Amino acid sequence: MTDYDLSFTIREIRTAHLAFPDTPGYWEQYRRQNEARSARPSQARYEFKSGWQTVYATMVETPLVRVELADLYTGWGESNTPVAPEIVCVILDAAISEMVVNREFANPTALWDFVYDAQRGRGVNSGYWMDALAALDIAIWDALGKRNHAPVAALLDNQPRTNIPVYLSGLRRATLDERITQAKSLADQGIGGAKIFQSGDIQTALQELDALSRGAPDIEQWMVDTLWMCTLEDAIKAKREFGERNLRFFECPLQPEDLAAHRTLHQADGSPIAIGEHFRTTYQINDWLTPEPVFDVYQPDIGRTSISDFIRQRDLAYATNIPVTPHMGNGVSVFQAATLQCAAVSSPELLQEFQGGLSNLLQDASNTGWQLTDGVFQLPDLPGLGVTIDEVGIERYIVRKQ
Repeated sequence: MTDYDLSFTIREIRTAHLAFPDTPGYWEQYRRQNEARSARPSQARYEFKSGWQTVYATMVETPLVRVELADLYTGWGESNTPVAPEIVCVILDAAISEMVVNREFANPTALWDFVYDAQRGRGVNSGYWMDALAALDIAIWDALGKRNHAPVAALLDNQPRTNIPVYLSGLRRATLDERITQAKSLADQGIGGAKIFQSGDIQTALQELDALSRGAPDIEQWMVDTLWMCTLEDAIKAKREFGERNLRFFECPLQPEDLAAHRTLHQADGSPIAIGEHFRTTYQINDWLTPEPVFDVYQPDIGRTSISDFIRQRDLAYATNIPVTPHMGNGVSVFQAATLQCAAVSSPELLQEFQGGLSNLLQDASNTGWQLTDGVFQLPDLPGLGVTIDEVGIERYIVRKQ
């Protein structure tokens, strides 16, 4: 890291649970005809998609955190917690705040270690506790960037890259023809890649990929994410077939805990394997990188790893010659800006994931220096994350406590 002053004392932590009811079904909207709603349909806050095990929210929800340091600099943080984000708020309000407010820390990493150590002996090493820590950590980095009059990326690296080319995460259109048209429009905007989401039905995934590749030949890089739904046998077949099609990478092929199966898959011929969004800490990824890596591209999610531990995870991946590109999941402008700050200090040979439909959900209550032009984000010459929040403007999105 650089030589900026990163010491701090937290004066206050405030949280807000935001919800955007005008965004039902953002996640893979074109699959809504196959969805199964919550077991209590009248509430319908969550849904399950055909072929996938993971639950999704029916509208975009997120936790937002505001910190104020003792020197009165403020920062904003947000975790990637699309399901029950109010839990992150409760953990921060009812537990972590009492532990860290008015305590001096030498740097954000010291805070991260302190909060992690507070519960590690109880086995609390993942999940919502770590999401809450990630949101807090991001807010601290934002405040420190403002205090030091520098972008967060400059606090992390002496020479962050200033241009970040992206790929679009998901073609969210109802029909194949509409998805082909959308892919063509991406190329017209200068975006060189796109990722599609498929179940473990490999034949369907191959048919979709082939049709999109033929229909939008100017998209140079295609990625496929099967959301952990392949059997090992099908994943080996898919890896081979994707490799023959020069897929940039095959993401989340197997169940996230199955190290042995990933090791076997990694030894098979075919496309590169990308994983990482389910990890929270350096401790979790160590066995996946040593003695030999079992994947080819690492995708830490900043809304889960935090910025502080992202740096340690990045360096561990680099030590085993694994390139790093942050995962971009669910979140509005704060989370996305934190991800892009980390992308500025990640592997330049990889395109950065971008969630186009989420980045401007809070546009009427936030101002961001991050602008996509010709398929590239330029690191803004703004302090902190490069985003300001209108505290009055977010009021309309806050879910009030019952």
